[in-house]
Amino acid sequence: MQHRLKCFPSPKIALMLGFCAFMSGCGSGYDKGFPSSIWTTGSTVRVSQTLQLGTETGVTGSPLTYWVNGVKGGNAQFGTVDSKGLYTAPALVPTPDNSVTITSLANAFPQDTPGMAKVSVLNPIPIISSVTPSMFSEGTSTITIIGAQFIYGAQIFWNGVAVPTTFVSNTELAASISAPNPGTYSLMVNNPDPGSANSAVVSEVVGPGKVVLVLQTNAGTTVRVTNSVKIGLTVSGTNNTGVTWTVNGTPAGNAQIGTIVANADGSVTYTAPAIVPTPNNVVQLTAVSVDDPTVSISQNISVYNPIPILNSAAPMAFDVGPSTVVLTGSNFINGAQVLMNGAPVPTTFNSGGQLTATVSPTDPGDLDLQVLNPSPGPATSTDLIAQVNGTPPVPLVSPEDASRFLAQATFGATDGDIHHLSKIGYTAWMNEQFNIPATLHEPVVEQSLVLNNPLCAVGDVKCNAALFVQNDGDDAYLEGSFWQQAIAGSDQLRQRVKYALTEQMVVSSQDFALAEMPRGMANYYDVLGADAFGNFRQLLEDVTLNPMMGQYLSVMGNDKGDATRDPDENYAREVMQLFTIGLYQLNPDGTQKLDQTGQPIPTYSNLDVMGLAKVFTGFSWNIPGDQSNTAWSNCCAYVGTGFGEDILPMQSFPNHHSTEEKDFLGVTIPTQSNPDPVGDLKIALDTLFDHPNLPPFVCKQLIQHLVTSNPSPAYVGRVSAVFQDNGAGVRGDMKAVLTAILLDDEARNSAAASSNPQYGKVREALIRYVEWARAFTAQSRNGSYNLGSTEDPIYGLGEMSLRSPSVFNWFAPGYVPPGTSIAKAGLLAPEMGMTDVSTVVGYLNYMQSAIGAGATTGPDVFSNYATEIGLAGTPDQLLDRINLLLMAGEMDGTLRGQILSAVNSIAIPTGDQNAINAALANRVKTAIFLTMASPSFSAQF
Repeated sequence: MQHRLKCFPSPKIALMLGFCAFMSGCGSGYDKGFPSSIWTTGSTVRVSQTLQLGTETGVTGSPLTYWVNGVKGGNAQFGTVDSKGLYTAPALVPTPDNSVTITSLANAFPQDTPGMAKVSVLNPIPIISSVTPSMFSEGTSTITIIGAQFIYGAQIFWNGVAVPTTFVSNTELAASISAPNPGTYSLMVNNPDPGSANSAVVSEVVGPGKVVLVLQTNAGTTVRVTNSVKIGLTVSGTNNTGVTWTVNGTPAGNAQIGTIVANADGSVTYTAPAIVPTPNNVVQLTAVSVDDPTVSISQNISVYNPIPILNSAAPMAFDVGPSTVVLTGSNFINGAQVLMNGAPVPTTFNSGGQLTATVSPTDPGDLDLQVLNPSPGPATSTDLIAQVNGTPPVPLVSPEDASRFLAQATFGATDGDIHHLSKIGYTAWMNEQFNIPATLHEPVVEQSLVLNNPLCAVGDVKCNAALFVQNDGDDAYLEGSFWQQAIAGSDQLRQRVKYALTEQMVVSSQDFALAEMPRGMANYYDVLGADAFGNFRQLLEDVTLNPMMGQYLSVMGNDKGDATRDPDENYAREVMQLFTIGLYQLNPDGTQKLDQTGQPIPTYSNLDVMGLAKVFTGFSWNIPGDQSNTAWSNCCAYVGTGFGEDILPMQSFPNHHSTEEKDFLGVTIPTQSNPDPVGDLKIALDTLFDHPNLPPFVCKQLIQHLVTSNPSPAYVGRVSAVFQDNGAGVRGDMKAVLTAILLDDEARNSAAASSNPQYGKVREALIRYVEWARAFTAQSRNGSYNLGSTEDPIYGLGEMSLRSPSVFNWFAPGYVPPGTSIAKAGLLAPEMGMTDVSTVVGYLNYMQSAIGAGATTGPDVFSNYATEIGLAGTPDQLLDRINLLLMAGEMDGTLRGQILSAVNSIAIPTGDQNAINAALANRVKTAIFLTMASPSFSAQF
């Protein structure tokens, strides 16, 4: 029997007595445990650190085996022990208890009682390596601390006070630091318990504050006289956020230039003067920091004339011939013009509430009177309908047919337009429209950009680039210009046609590159307008070389390719599929040609796309006279007020143009020794222009956008024939094509149309909105037509010009709504491609808000319905007017009865005039909303 050593105090053993609590087997005689005994020189260790265990292997000569929390040799969670008793703590504190138990057993004495030691694992001591910024200005700043051994829950202490800390990683922390005064501040990091520990303290220098002022102009930068506009202001870099405001350098402003007052939320309200300031209607608001008077920021505000309000006229009945009429109302200004049936007549300004005019009606019947206040911010009053005595002559066009025609040829009918068209007829009206100069978007957008941003020197490329070609925040200027021209522009036919063209030859500021170029996008719209009454061949070329199209469909910078890369095929494919000839071969009447098996015949193949793609190489930014690589690849080297790469057609770069053979659509351009991008482009565009598919393909889509979604083949064939030859041997004459579309019997025969279930189209929500605005002379409260985004499908119109989600527009021309009677009848309904529950609800929400807006509340564009309120006491007359303006007299008896019932349910009180006026206005708004909410209105006939 083997005897085991007792636990007695030898010199070595005496050193162990203080650790008997951690030893097993310490007893007398033959007690077990001495060979397996272990102890520690300390009871704590920090994560990832080591701790040497003491053992008795020297006495027995037997090695030990170790366990950590029952795991032989330990693991990454609890720490490990090697064969020599070196314990390495884990990288993270064990949970839920930060203590671990280490046990041991002598290999030679497996029956012995294990030794045991407890060790507490503590968090590490944080280490700061660097602080960014190393020095910052007074105020509130975000700092980043880089170092080591940070743990989740670590806290940054700034000047001895804990601040909210963001744990990024075990090597990075961040915090928002408030330092209201310059000086030197202490900074350290504390890791929490267990084993709470601080880093070394570092010093941070806080310098004098650098005040930053930022304006928010969400409410716009235009305002009509006596009205107000709110401007937000944020002040950073200092805890002293006080500012002083001036208007044209005058503290708080005055009655001549307008006044400015601060609001509790830090914003300010500018109230325009009663009269437009002279000699410049633009005033400058300037905020100066109280903390640092060298820091300031300015904002230009354009002050516009008021919207005239026409209440009455005397007399209201005239004989044919010259007469004098006195118009009474408010907000008339010197220079105001009386309009008779939309045309100006000699006017005398008497006061802000009275004008005298000479009218010379030539025909008995209705006489439409309005007042126009001039620029800046021109605005027209609502209509006042007087009468010219006598028996009206038979109009060339009935009012109902005139209204119906205007729904196809314009953005909607107005009283004046209906009267004028009825009198002169369709052809004379179209000739007038062809001769009205185009109203342009690009100058308006450019002026707004320059006015509302820092003035750039001509040679300051960086400033001008930020303003014109790197500016994604000011596309609202283009949207405002669109609404103004669509609602109030006199060149309505051009406006309507170029809008249709934007839906066929799509570019979209949903593309980030285009979103940064609001002036370039405005220019693209103007190009479509300029060519709308020109020749389609020129339109095709101008679209192809426009830098917006170049970016959107990859013509811009399309290189000739090499052994590993082919030219980009994007534009080559879309110019055929969407802009010119379509996917399948067509007969002249737009019907598909079929092969012997009854299948459609493709218009082109992928080989045609590949060949045509080579043509569209070697075109890029236009810096006049510059063929360098900088010009080829750089959009921002040549830009300024009135000029720039964003508004110039792309130029050719022969060195980047493919010289390979180009085969497409039966045409071959041979291999070239000298590249000829301009010559190749001419051949390609001529080929597309002369293709037999182009007339029916383009004409059918124009008919769909303007008149009806399902034109008969005969209708398409008649218009296509005019496209091929305008009667004078000219192909592609857009004036002739538009005349053929709008004056064709299928478009003009209202009786046949109303009885034809295949006739008509769905009105887009955007067009429905503009038709309302035009019918009821809606005006912009602040003059900028600031409607914000209309793309929201729940609270908006579900679309916006030049903002479609793809090159395929908001809807495809061949869309068929599945599972509907339209599909069963084999018909198309393109606009229903963007119609669903959300967009229907969104349209109703939007129109309810628009119709209910007033001079001081609601959306910026509103109507005061003066004429309609005058008819609200006789609901039948009110419905007659709404029916004519919005539905060309097509309102059926059922719908009319439903609306009349709703209108009559709104009682007109007695006594209180304000209550009477409110009830009358409510009747008008109810009647208009119910009309525009009806399916009958959504369908254009």
